[in-house]
Amino acid sequence: MPGKSKPQSVPSEPALHGRLTDRKRASIVQAAVEAFQQYGYFAASMNGIAEAASVSKRTLYNHFDSKEALFIEIIEELKFRVEQLPECKFDDSRDLAEQLTELAQSEIDFFTSEDVQALARAGLSRVLGEPDAGQQVDQRFFIRRVTTWMKKAQASGCLLEADAEFAAMQFVGLLRTFAFWPTIVHGEPPPSRRKRNQIVAQTVEMFLSRYAVN
Repeated sequence: MPGKSKPQSVPSEPALHGRLTDRKRASIVQAAVEAFQQYGYFAASMNGIAEAASVSKRTLYNHFDSKEALFIEIIEELKFRVEQLPECKFDDSRDLAEQLTELAQSEIDFFTSEDVQALARAGLSRVLGEPDAGQQVDQRFFIRRVTTWMKKAQASGCLLEADAEFAAMQFVGLLRTFAFWPTIVHGEPPPSRRKRNQIVAQTVEMFLSRYAVN
């Protein structure tokens, strides 16, 4: 006789509660992201966020006691997305421009994705109106993997010795100027693949003209 199939285990009550809690928390954060984008951080209300997330105000405040806490959570979510990006591995046997091109394409693909742009808009809705809040956002974190690549390229003798973090900020800054900020600030559509390739090619050329070892 064929053996009986093993029944799937039924999650315990605490496990079920944990999953439900996580879903509610995610719904609240998503509602906050949408509210901050639509109304701005300062005009958005906790009541409106609770309603949009389909949770009670009590549930909302159990997770986040203020809009400040929601803002911090949004920044943490952005940082989590950065941490999930693949490592930038420098290879001194490969062409430098080719590696920089891949790095630039990866950066553009990241910060032009819909979810990252939504999180960025939500966070900026506060920072632009309250510059001091920007001190809670360590910009160095968001270029950390590029900075690491720069340091390795410098150590190999392929790039001129300079402040690697500053060089990374210049590199990423050029990309964001043309592929990120126009969409975030002016509501322009993300650049086409052809336009992205053009931005990347010119950024790499400009960067190497300054930092490449001749």
